[in-house]
Amino acid sequence: MNTFVPAPGFDASRLKGTTLIVPSVSIGNVPQLTTDLLLATLALDRVGCIEDENVIPVVGPADRPHESSLSSSSLSAASSGAGATSGLSLAVEVFQSKDGQWTLIQQRSPTARHRSHYYVDNLVQFIKDAGFGQVVLLASADGARRIDIQLRSSSPVRYISSQALSKTLLDTIKGLGIEQLENVATTEDERREALIRRKEHFLTQDYTSSASSSGLRDQAEGMQLEGLSSSPALEKVPRIPKGGIARRLHSLCQEQGIAVLTVVKFAMEGDNAPDAIFLANVVNAIFKVYVPSQQQVAEGESWKFPKSWDSLYGNTFHQDMYQ
Repeated sequence: MNTFVPAPGFDASRLKGTTLIVPSVSIGNVPQLTTDLLLATLALDRVGCIEDENVIPVVGPADRPHESSLSSSSLSAASSGAGATSGLSLAVEVFQSKDGQWTLIQQRSPTARHRSHYYVDNLVQFIKDAGFGQVVLLASADGARRIDIQLRSSSPVRYISSQALSKTLLDTIKGLGIEQLENVATTEDERREALIRRKEHFLTQDYTSSASSSGLRDQAEGMQLEGLSSSPALEKVPRIPKGGIARRLHSLCQEQGIAVLTVVKFAMEGDNAPDAIFLANVVNAIFKVYVPSQQQVAEGESWKFPKSWDSLYGNTFHQDMYQ
């Protein structure tokens, strides 16, 4: 089901052929923070939203770049409403660059418990219907789950590619020294959680057979952990510990022949703003999304921070408290 709702006056055909950048709600919220930086710096236009019952609904004031990082001309445009996003922010919104090259999805709330697979299915349908040229999936993985080869590596970033990606893009990634994501074995807790999800999914299906609901429940309860196996397509994609929907979304896109690149940043919970800046720099190194002017380079300006980052990790404290 395509759940994209275009903004008034926007022609959904303008999505076709563009590069879609989409975050996966992952550990430390690094992908969403990275998307924040891209949205604030590129000043993208909101072209619609995705209404999906599987995502927890939220609403809040529209975000914008921090005033201290804007020029005086940008400030006057923002105050007049020109070129700035106004109104409210929703759970899942779609943005596009003015040149029509980049389309970004920002997800501001998680999916409902055990409903993420439905959201991924709808998202893949949206990607297919829109006809995007390629998909860039941002994800973060649990840094505590790194294996020895990852701990010894000098880079905290990995990638997963699909066969439909261009060789030129893959050569660019390899030229930057970014390695493919290695597979990580599942833990007992993860296998048990997967069993619970599959049981609940099995019991909530709309069955049209004559089997009784008690019989279905008995069948589900009789499933053994050892007997459950993931789909063959999913097993082709390395596991991303605490990576949210990234693995399933990449798997389904790959299965549908969609060109998809997943960029994974190892992270831990805490102040993840530096992780977001690092991931944004990696994405920019690969795709040249943002090319600062010579003046910005000379003044040391980089990514613009959105206003919402002011209270990202709570209010500041008075030093007098510790004297």
